[in-house]
Amino acid sequence: MKRPALKWRQTKWLCGYALYLALAGVPLAGLACAQSPSAPHQRSPQTPQSSSNPKGQIARELEVDNERHPQYEFKKHGAIEYTRGEDYRLTLDVYEPEGEGPFPAVLAIHGGAWRSGSKITMLRHAWKLASAGYVVVAINYRHAPEHKFPAQIHDCKQAVRWMRKHASQYSIDPDRIAAFGYSAGGHLAALLGTTSAEGQLEGPGETTGNGQLSARVQAVIAGGAVCDFSWIDPESTLLKYWIGATRETDPAAYLAASPIHYISKEAPPFFFYHGKKDAIVPFSSAERMHRKLTEQGTPSKFIPVAGKGHLATFADIQQIEACIDFLRQHMPARGTKAEGNSHRQAASLEPTAREDN
Repeated sequence: MKRPALKWRQTKWLCGYALYLALAGVPLAGLACAQSPSAPHQRSPQTPQSSSNPKGQIARELEVDNERHPQYEFKKHGAIEYTRGEDYRLTLDVYEPEGEGPFPAVLAIHGGAWRSGSKITMLRHAWKLASAGYVVVAINYRHAPEHKFPAQIHDCKQAVRWMRKHASQYSIDPDRIAAFGYSAGGHLAALLGTTSAEGQLEGPGETTGNGQLSARVQAVIAGGAVCDFSWIDPESTLLKYWIGATRETDPAAYLAASPIHYISKEAPPFFFYHGKKDAIVPFSSAERMHRKLTEQGTPSKFIPVAGKGHLATFADIQQIEACIDFLRQHMPARGTKAEGNSHRQAASLEPTAREDN
């Protein structure tokens, strides 16, 4: 006997409740995969092979990549302050490849429902990207409910300006900066890619002296990302801690937080990946944004990750490989060649080859 189907209103409420509970747990998934390494932060083929050693697991994964990507040793510069206010001080970590720069760079933005999490949850991604020849800047940003939207995107833009201001110090190519985030971090990365015009969530850049520098990024990777909020029930208080209102009482606020709302022909290439079994962030949210980008001719790729949910997709190392392939196409590291037309390529919607049993 089949169970009665849920009404759409009930389904939206359940999705929203899952978003509240599980997105806040995204940082735990990151810590389960990797923990903060001790200095110096370099790959080492001598790392013990025990599966209980997360550093060893990452090192083995890096070694497997030797034939796919040029491998770089890298060093970490930790806990660097990039902005501050009256009641906050924000830091970032820089993973800098060794060798002759400058290198293309990636801003790594953690998840956690905009209310929790840390830059350390992007450690596994940072190690992989840095070993492939990208300077990775992993940031902390202000959390709700103490700091409501748009504080989080203001901090991300400050971080991009900081990267340009300190480009020569950390071997960053200031003309090639990508944004990479998962879950709430994917939402913020997508906002970075679409809000580049003056007055579009730029924030008080003058507070740190970086206000004259651009916060524009040249590529975006958004995993498990919320790209619009039309699926949130208008009466739901689910995101009131972050937005400050319900969608019914302040629809303009939810629209302002939606990356899809800002799409223009100025948008950079996008790469989306999303678990087909994601019960936290609607699969259709990122898919709609991907289609809207492609309709206007912006390079966009969307990978539905078969057989995986929200947290499993974040932890799936295969997706990091796909991200590196995307960056190689649009922002190739030194010693690699761009694959295809990096400016305008045919959009694709393709599944991954592997499914969970």
